[in-house]
Amino acid sequence: MALFARAQSYVSSIVSSTKTDSALPWGALALLWLVGLYMRLPILIMPPLAGEIAESLSLGSAAIGALTTVPYVVLALSMMLAVRFARRVGMLRALTLALAIVALGSAARGLTLSAPVLFTASVVMGLGLAVMQVTVPALLRDWTPSHLGLGSAIYLNGMTVGELIGAGGTRPIVLALAGDSWQLALLLWSLPALVIVALLAVRLRKSSRHRKGAAVPEAVPSRSLSLRSARVWLMGVPLAASIGLFMATNAYLSTVLAARGESDLLTLALLFYNASPLAASLVMLWRGRRWITRRRPLGIFAALGVLGLLGFLGMEGWPALVALVISGFGITLELTLIMALPPCLERGEAVASLTAGMSFVGYSMAFVMPMLGGWLAEVYSNQSLALWPMLLFASLSLFAVYRMPLSASKEDDPSAIS
Repeated sequence: MALFARAQSYVSSIVSSTKTDSALPWGALALLWLVGLYMRLPILIMPPLAGEIAESLSLGSAAIGALTTVPYVVLALSMMLAVRFARRVGMLRALTLALAIVALGSAARGLTLSAPVLFTASVVMGLGLAVMQVTVPALLRDWTPSHLGLGSAIYLNGMTVGELIGAGGTRPIVLALAGDSWQLALLLWSLPALVIVALLAVRLRKSSRHRKGAAVPEAVPSRSLSLRSARVWLMGVPLAASIGLFMATNAYLSTVLAARGESDLLTLALLFYNASPLAASLVMLWRGRRWITRRRPLGIFAALGVLGLLGFLGMEGWPALVALVISGFGITLELTLIMALPPCLERGEAVASLTAGMSFVGYSMAFVMPMLGGWLAEVYSNQSLALWPMLLFASLSLFAVYRMPLSASKEDDPSAIS
């Protein structure tokens, strides 16, 4: 009897697990992944094409670098504007329009041989990316209400894969298909985004029909979070640390290795370091749902990012590369866990407000620290100094991780202006 009871219990657990899996919103999860794919890919396809663009338009290295940084700057500075736009037209409609703008803006870069038009298209694309950044977390409560952690992990995994295939697949695959034409390569990368726009439009139509036939839902109080909100800074500063460490390390890795006489390790270092986010995102899909809103895993990964980079600067050879990969792995998981918080902590339009506020702080500060490091390295003729300001900032950000709100709380000061 005992054996029969155990077998019955085992079968029941399998059936229960199957029912749970079947309840997963597979269509919504697939669409989230596809949208995440284009949240960074249009930016990262430019560096591999930099040589061809510079030759065609007679651009200098500073202008070529700006083609990558301008969309990020626009994204950071237009976050609050993006929230207001999304509130006015609706989150799903705003996301659909934003991805269309990103696709058309990215394609427009390949339809011109004029540098001003190229930069204007990059600015327009950055505005679209800002709207995507704030609307996707807000839509998680509608698309995956019972699987917020999984939904966050899925779209962030798509973003990571987009970064990798944009940076790594553009030259060997897309540029080859385009017959070595950088204009045609940009157009080819934009076509899949239009397919995703069509899928979003279908979901938008279904959503509109459902709302017309359904009862009026209970109003969700909307709470605007401004830059005067403590939680925006407590979440934005660690976000800046994770973004800034990754940006600074990629920017100065070649000069640091050259100064140490290890230029032969540069190719492997870039490969391993930029592959670590993919490994981290896969781990996030496996275990991440258990880590979201928990302070200890977030603190551990943030510390790994700092200690790994410290090890890279303090060691040489293969041990330094191992430390570098640990740093990349840690900061990717830190960033993912922070970006997954807004839909878990807020409801309604406040999700977009919190995402916008912490992203504005994160991206803005992430640009300043690497620039300060470059200035110090140039003034003191010591390339290793390029990474120290960002490393010090990331170390101090651990205090913000300790104080970061990880559960829904009472409203912030109502006097705050969004």
